[in-house]
Amino acid sequence: MAERSAAPTDRTDQRAVNQQNPERAVNQQNPEQAVARDIIRRGVIGGPVLVGACAGAWGLDGLWSSGYALGLILINFWLAASLITWSVRISPTVLLAGVLGGYFVRLGILTGAYFLVRNTGWFEALPFVITLVAAHIVLLVWETRYVSMSLAYPGLKPQGARS
Repeated sequence: MAERSAAPTDRTDQRAVNQQNPERAVNQQNPEQAVARDIIRRGVIGGPVLVGACAGAWGLDGLWSSGYALGLILINFWLAASLITWSVRISPTVLLAGVLGGYFVRLGILTGAYFLVRNTGWFEALPFVITLVAAHIVLLVWETRYVSMSLAYPGLKPQGARS
């Protein structure tokens, strides 16, 4: 009987900790969403530098093409995290199928997005491809510095943690 009465206290203590730090509670429940939000935040911060460089090299067409690619990248990361969040609640098999199938679906969306605008007057392929490839790689490498590789803190490292 003593063991059962201790369990609600543990949950109550955890609830109190989560109420004091709601961001930590969300990160513990959905670490993939926290990582995706952080990648999107960094993309919004660093992306304009790449878009500006493309605008400098290719003019307004480079600006629109690079901005379009950056938007696709940020949506791609958000879709990936949302798919993981949805599928992890169902089963490990659905998670595996969702991640693998979702990769091909998202790759198809990126390809379709290219074919949708490739013949428009404002589209330049080179700044689009440069942004698409470079921003994916840079954002993922940049994010590795902030991701925790610990089961104690899945997702992002706690604020005071050292790398």
